Amino acid sequence: MRGGVELDPTAPFGVVIPARDAATTLARALSSVAVQTFRPRQVIVVDDGSTDDTSGIAAATTGVTLLRGRRGG
Repeated sequence: MRGGVELDPTAPFGVVIPARDAATTLARALSSVAVQTFRPRQVIVVDDGSTDDTSGIAAATTGVTLLRGRRGG
């Protein structure tokens, strides 16, 4: 995804995106969040031990907080 997600610090909600090996779909999901009428307070991507570029995509997107973990099962 190019660019980022514009946040609204006064918004009453945030967005959490759980992801594992989601490099092929994460940019589209983040783009969808970015074009919504109402902006979230925060966007968090939770990477559950991905072996692809999921973390890289999330980390490169402005406005996104990345939480990385080992595969929990």
